[in-house]
Amino acid sequence: MRTSNTLTCDVRSNDLMDSYPLRPLASRNNPTTLPQLEAWLHASTKGRDWDGKLYVASTIKWDGQEFSQCGCSPNYFAGWWTLACCKHDMRRSAPFQAKVKDYTIPTYIFTFARQDCAGQQALVSVAEIEKDFPTMQDYARFLVRSRNRKFRLSRLTRLAMKRGLGWRFGDCHSDETGKVGEPNAEHVHAEPGQWRRDIDSTHLILVSKRFILWDRPVFVSLKILKQSRFGYDVRAGNFGNILVKAGKK
Repeated sequence: MRTSNTLTCDVRSNDLMDSYPLRPLASRNNPTTLPQLEAWLHASTKGRDWDGKLYVASTIKWDGQEFSQCGCSPNYFAGWWTLACCKHDMRRSAPFQAKVKDYTIPTYIFTFARQDCAGQQALVSVAEIEKDFPTMQDYARFLVRSRNRKFRLSRLTRLAMKRGLGWRFGDCHSDETGKVGEPNAEHVHAEPGQWRRDIDSTHLILVSKRFILWDRPVFVSLKILKQSRFGYDVRAGNFGNILVKAGKK
């Protein structure tokens, strides 16, 4: 899915942003029915099944008009999906890591928003894991070597100046030389207990360019999903029992 990606990453401002809208980053031609979503999921399987995880991102909400993100993961800027600074226990678990490492079977991450005022939880995005990095240092090298400036500035959190949004919402605690450490003091994970956990090298960092990001609720969970350290397992045989079209619940 291609993204419109019209939200600039080159702003410079002295004002702290509490959150940012996801609509400008939404992908295009997104599935709007369960069969369409299933076809998208199976497009990479080569006749095999797929596996995955679903979880609730408490930092993403639907306010009745748009999705907004007040955290640093998942990050959808510059046409990339990355998960580096949340769901540490899920990304640390040996069973999940084994599934990710087996690239013969696609592994997907389904991200839901927190419960809205109507009592529903919308599916925000689905991403196929295409790369994984064992450490923040490895992720930093990948970013620093990228020729995509917007990609770098939307992820790096140790920028000397307030370029892009990485200093506030980025998910790689590195500067532009690849040196990992404490993020900008105004970053949402600036507390030592947060950023040190992000870089402790015990959990995989996940990256993809193949993802769907909806601009509005199209699918919602059949039942309320609680916060879970390890997320919920999902596979080809049961995802249809988890989702329903928005408005048909």
